Amino acid sequence: MGKAKVNMVIRFLKGMQIEKVSVLGAVEATEDNELIQKVIEDIELFYEAELEG
Repeated sequence: MGKAKVNMVIRFLKGMQIEKVSVLGAVEATEDNELIQKVIEDIELFYEAELEG
């Protein structure tokens, strides 16, 4: 996956976190947002070399 596509996926997931807070509220969205954050971190680690280049 190219750098642009990886960044697009990460931006989408971060937007999803914001949407969760908007719809569910901060407290209700916490667990979901923690899971989404783990996915973001996993993607960043997996594609680390591509993101740096």
